[in-house]
Amino acid sequence: MPSSILIIIPIGILILGAFLIYVVCRTFNLSNRVEALLTVLILFGALIALLMLYRQLPTIILNPEIFFGMESFGGVVYKPDAYGVFILVIALIVGILITIFSGEYLSKDPRYVVFYPLVLITLAGLMGIFLSKNLFNLFLLTELTTVAASALIAFRFQQEISIKAGFKYLIMSSIGTMILLLGIYYVYRSTGDMHLYQPLAVTDTFTRIGAACFLLGFSLKAGVVPLHTWVPDVYGHAPSSVSGLLAGVLSKSMLFIMPVICLRLGLTNRELGVYLMLFACLNMLVGAIRMLRQPLLRRFLSFSSIGQTGYLMFGLGMGFYYGLDQAFSAALFLFLIIAGMKSLAFLCVGIFEYYYGTQDVDDLKGAAKEMPFPAVCFSIALAGLAGIPLLAGFNGKWMIFATAITAGDIFAISCLVIFMLSSIISLGGYLPLIVKVFDTSSESSKALLFSSSNRRISNWLMIPVALLSILVVLMGVYPTPWINWIDQVINWMAV
Repeated sequence: MPSSILIIIPIGILILGAFLIYVVCRTFNLSNRVEALLTVLILFGALIALLMLYRQLPTIILNPEIFFGMESFGGVVYKPDAYGVFILVIALIVGILITIFSGEYLSKDPRYVVFYPLVLITLAGLMGIFLSKNLFNLFLLTELTTVAASALIAFRFQQEISIKAGFKYLIMSSIGTMILLLGIYYVYRSTGDMHLYQPLAVTDTFTRIGAACFLLGFSLKAGVVPLHTWVPDVYGHAPSSVSGLLAGVLSKSMLFIMPVICLRLGLTNRELGVYLMLFACLNMLVGAIRMLRQPLLRRFLSFSSIGQTGYLMFGLGMGFYYGLDQAFSAALFLFLIIAGMKSLAFLCVGIFEYYYGTQDVDDLKGAAKEMPFPAVCFSIALAGLAGIPLLAGFNGKWMIFATAITAGDIFAISCLVIFMLSSIISLGGYLPLIVKVFDTSSESSKALLFSSSNRRISNWLMIPVALLSILVVLMGVYPTPWINWIDQVINWMAV
């Protein structure tokens, strides 16, 4: 199969699959679980196609003639790069797991038929964002992803708070997209071109303003402080499976598309590095402090996610500012483990919410006695996010620490102090919650109610949670294969 055709096949599978899933399920009135299984098959097909594309990357990257393009439609061009495909592989794996989870989680919702096509469209839009090498096409795909994600957030429209959360995400993310459009205007005004094959030969004030617009727009979409105000409401009121996808993959991935564009529009590596490292410090502190004493589980995890965005920015920032490959490795490894740990945490909260009917922190007291397996998995996620040794989060934080020590100047060490301080503060949120889950001295009324109901936790909920827990532990005790994979991606990025 020609490599140029292989580039577009994963997106085609997702978009065609979304249409077919909707039509077939509407026509034959299929159950939620059957639709979930069909969606998993489509996602597996897209993942296999993406892995085939990954194997062809050295050839595609070295040959400028290999791309998928439609010149007659204004120069819309798709061409992959190494770390974009890496991020998309993780996104599809998380998508598969949250789809399996939703096979039971959405069983009581009569509108499940539209949920799975929206998941496929969201992932297709994200895939297009990373593969597109045309600014206007990037704008269209970003807006497609925004609209589909907003519909997922507001999926439980019978709850007014869900509608408000979806609308808030739509408004805030659309503002970010409009800022991107303004950036496109400045770039096109200066160059008359919207392609992103390579850095511009000549940059001027307009292209740098355009780069600043892209920096601001994607920062808003990623929840960078002070543009983070939408995060707690959105993650806190979307379905748990959607929150896992958003917090684990979608918002964090915006940090990685940012350099691809801004550096090609005239921003220097050091300028981008300074921006990322300074705002990383804000994210780390705000996330760690605000997560303390949150009464609701998903708001707790939302502020935790803001802090982890800061960790990612710190790693990326050191990579660009100091030119350290180990910093990029640390950032990509952090993205991988955060996708796993944050998705796991939100899915566990979904299980508690599904059976307890609440996400109140106090109602988790004694949960381990009645729901031991979800409680253990939730504790693994929290301990990993806290950076406890032998779990994935510790390795990620250690890589960041080692990189900052290698850089060694006052800027890196100052940011490292804030990194360490925020990590210590966050322990005051994670550890008491773990203790509360295993505190069997006085169970909550919700735990007692579940105990008296004699209900059994569905395998549809347990399987993705179990797989994610195993991955978090494996990446903690044996990170070598994952780091080798990331090193291969870094080497291909240098080609």
